[in-house]
Amino acid sequence: MQNTSTKVWVFILSSSLAFLVLGYQFGERLGLMIGFFFALLLNFMVFFYGESRVLAKLNAKRLKGQDAWGVLNLVERLSAELGVPVPAVYLIPSPAANAFAVGHSWRRGALGFTQGLLQTLEPEELEAAVAHQLCHIRRLDTFAFGVSSTLANSVVGLGQFLDSFLPYRLQFFMPLFSPLGWLIIKTVVGEKSFFENDLMASQLVGDRHKLGEALWRLEGLAQTKPLVIPACTSHLFMVNPEGIKQRNLFLKSHPPIEIRIQKLMGYYPI
Repeated sequence: MQNTSTKVWVFILSSSLAFLVLGYQFGERLGLMIGFFFALLLNFMVFFYGESRVLAKLNAKRLKGQDAWGVLNLVERLSAELGVPVPAVYLIPSPAANAFAVGHSWRRGALGFTQGLLQTLEPEELEAAVAHQLCHIRRLDTFAFGVSSTLANSVVGLGQFLDSFLPYRLQFFMPLFSPLGWLIIKTVVGEKSFFENDLMASQLVGDRHKLGEALWRLEGLAQTKPLVIPACTSHLFMVNPEGIKQRNLFLKSHPPIEIRIQKLMGYYPI
């Protein structure tokens, strides 16, 4: 956990210094000021924009008051067991079944659950899904995942912007920039993060099979009902939300579900 956070801070610092150095090389004092502006813009996007971007794009609404699924009570109880402040809970109006967590610290965490997940999972599976997302906050994965998502999205967005100037809807820059976005995510988000979080969540609920069955069901549902998400955010979700419709293989971030479940349960359900 500390190693991942350290890599994130090093990455942010290196990116900011790169803007300053490049700005000075190309424009001396004026370039240095421009580079400083872009460094500030980068840090603003990383720490304030990325989290709200995901919630806004998914039309997430804060879940308060009446809660037919009992998810608020689950979040409160499991948060107390983990020793973290109770995060905000958001409902995504989508028939797809998935969950995600965002937040740059334990105190500013937020969990998102699709309506399809809450209506589909059994109570024990729902408990495992809630525990899984809370563990991401406890491990500060949400900080590392969120930073990498914002940086990668900026790179891919730049490619899309440049391609918009090309005639006949040609795509030249996106194929060049997408691997860079994938590299940014992979530099921070390793498969080990998913495996360790799966194990921690299973220990929290006291049964590896509960979580394994929830992962297996959600993966199957994602294939039939994928979720439309912002670019470079699939690694924020419990399982790959785009399913087989994920077009850009460079931005595939989840390890195969078969490997995740085998490492967790010792076998893969057939």
